[in-house]
Amino acid sequence: MSDFATTVAEETRAAHKKFEELVLPHKQSLWRYCRYLTGSPWEGEDLFQETMLKAFATMAQIWNPIAYQSYLFRIATNTRMDTLRKRRVQLDHYAELETIEQAAAVNPLETIEAVETLVQYLPPRQIAVFLLMEAFGFSASDVAGMVRMTEGSVYSALHRARVAVRQLRDETPKPRRTEKDENANPLLMELLQALREGEAVPLLQMLGDSIHNDAQPGFQEFSKREMLEGSLRHRGPALHVSLAWLWGRQVFVVQAETPQGLELHDIHEYEFDRGRIVYHRGYYFCKELLLAASKELGIPLQLQKDPHIDWR
Repeated sequence: MSDFATTVAEETRAAHKKFEELVLPHKQSLWRYCRYLTGSPWEGEDLFQETMLKAFATMAQIWNPIAYQSYLFRIATNTRMDTLRKRRVQLDHYAELETIEQAAAVNPLETIEAVETLVQYLPPRQIAVFLLMEAFGFSASDVAGMVRMTEGSVYSALHRARVAVRQLRDETPKPRRTEKDENANPLLMELLQALREGEAVPLLQMLGDSIHNDAQPGFQEFSKREMLEGSLRHRGPALHVSLAWLWGRQVFVVQAETPQGLELHDIHEYEFDRGRIVYHRGYYFCKELLLAASKELGIPLQLQKDPHIDWR
């Protein structure tokens, strides 16, 4: 890397660290919003990371004081709506009404657990308006800018959402958690054995030469060679690896031996092509997703990890 590129990389990392400190008070609520807005922790994590990248990239264009929570939620909402438009999903529009008989407010604590189910029934803008106002306490004027509607239309959408949520909450049975009984992919079982035994050779034989290693957020490697010279050189604490179903996906759950006992260290996903691993995604640095996974799996989260991670 040239001296100029090295300087830019170092300055960017320093700026990103300051940005992280700036938005830290809002990250947990933003992640929850992204999860509920998409109806999935996995899609929510993708939206959350995209929002954080866009927010950091556009900071240079801010010339006046801003409310950072509104700034982040606006980017997340617009990013989600733009994605749905590209999928040709009907976002629905609401006429501004002069008078409207307001439906009673809905206690978000009574319905928030059902939002992931409600997403498949309610139009995207209704979901956004309902979440922003009922669950996160934004005003109608704030929400109007986030969802690109007038305040009158926001109130109309909120009214419809409240009515729909009450009806769906009463009519829709709560989804029951069921254990997946599908047989694991033989390649996953082979990989699990290699990871458990800690043998480098079988693992390396499974890696494709052009593997994409994606350690969200931001860390990327694009070949086996890069991994050998980078992430695979790191040897951390003794790890315990298992396969588990988490939010509808089969993932590798990695636990570390710590003075407090076994703690959730990381979550891994792999994609295969012709018997070789072509994509790996890890969530080592994704505090918000790992916190939610820790609660879902009933495993304490490791709050201190290398390099210099302290989530206490």
